[in-house]
Amino acid sequence: MIKVRSILIVVLIVCFSSAAMAQFAGKKEGKKPRKESSKFSLFGGGKKNQSKVKSGFKGEAPQWQLGIKGGVNLSDVQTTKNYQVVTPLDLSSNLTNGKTYDKPYSNIGNHIGLTGSVAISPNVSLGFEPGYTTYKFGYETSYQWDQFEDQQSYVNVTNDIDHSISYLDFPLSLKYHLKTGPLKPYIQIGGYYGFRTNADKTISTKVEDGVAGGLDELSSTTQRIGVDELFIRSSAGILGGAGLSLDVGDSPSGMSGGSDLGTVRFVLGVNYRYGLHNVVDVKTRYEDGLLTSGSYDVTDDLELRNIEIYLGCRFTLKYKNF
Repeated sequence: MIKVRSILIVVLIVCFSSAAMAQFAGKKEGKKPRKESSKFSLFGGGKKNQSKVKSGFKGEAPQWQLGIKGGVNLSDVQTTKNYQVVTPLDLSSNLTNGKTYDKPYSNIGNHIGLTGSVAISPNVSLGFEPGYTTYKFGYETSYQWDQFEDQQSYVNVTNDIDHSISYLDFPLSLKYHLKTGPLKPYIQIGGYYGFRTNADKTISTKVEDGVAGGLDELSSTTQRIGVDELFIRSSAGILGGAGLSLDVGDSPSGMSGGSDLGTVRFVLGVNYRYGLHNVVDVKTRYEDGLLTSGSYDVTDDLELRNIEIYLGCRFTLKYKNF
């Protein structure tokens, strides 16, 4: 939770600092008259025609934008096939086992990265947002051994298992802005491809012994282990979402003639990500003896699902008269 707050704080500081600088520069006296320009520059260029843009007519508007974004992930997994590792070898005993996953979208991950867009028309833009994304999910496993001769003698083993998987992510989306002007709601659809960078499991194990109707705790341990080999190196899926963008500031006349930062676009949005394949490596499912023998844990076939909530800001690199 501390990482999530840190990401949001950094994004907010950068965004609001940029907007404040743009507003301060816009009020500065003695600024040179704006000149027409169509050259590519760090903060854009071209004649000012904000009134026409806000009204939805042809005029100079942001075409290329680049900035940063960050937010939280509400993750879930869809099991396509279940597996278990424990079977009784003693015919005089009975084994019951179960696996219960956390509530959907109850685990909070995070993401941070770049956000960019290229306007194709006043209402349509192509978005690209490479970044670092972390998914989190978990489940609880429980095993109980009963003696047939003595129903009051049994052993319980309970594992609380949390996963954290991180990807270097490359989403691409097509945005449709429902209106032109400074305040623009939008919808989008696209896809993503990610490269796994890290995967961890945190396992809390509790062993209890039931004797003559009582229950005594024998041991309780917590350990965190790397499980990169349990997950394949890639993740791909489709995404769809909606959001709201707000343009602040004026378009500058160029690096030499303007003293403001140009148009800064604030973005607030929500995406739903739908994984298209199993992310578990089926070849290494049983190879980690620490998991199979020590914690009686084996990973099911899983597909990732995710609700992504983000906040970001983008600076205009180039303007175009549509």
